[in-house]
Amino acid sequence: MSAVFDASVVVKWFLDDPLAEAARDARLAFRPAVAPDLMMIEAANVFRRYVVQGELQADAAMENLSVTREVVEMFDHAPLLDEAFALACRLNHSMTDCLYAVLARRRNLPLVTADGKLARKLASLDGLDIRMIGS
Repeated sequence: MSAVFDASVVVKWFLDDPLAEAARDARLAFRPAVAPDLMMIEAANVFRRYVVQGELQADAAMENLSVTREVVEMFDHAPLLDEAFALACRLNHSMTDCLYAVLARRRNLPLVTADGKLARKLASLDGLDIRMIGS
């Protein structure tokens, strides 16, 4: 079974993080992983922070992004924008996070996240299966 993965989980596949094992287990349980294409920007930004802080080498970060492109099926975010905008306004939450929710709902897939705030906000939505790792 496939699932939509947000960046909070995808980056943990590669980092020394308390939830790394749970993130990798979710990757094995839900194949293929899918995401809106903007997930790559979010992941790159997280890796950039680790590089700047000296916790990750730049070449390793680039390799992580390359692997991510190979194992996550990306979907164009543009067709999701109107629905994500309405949801973001309704929930008073970020557009990027709402893109994941809309993609998951439209494709009838679970949304795998490590973001507790997002999971709580989306819990009230009908037709959305949220899988919180590490809980």
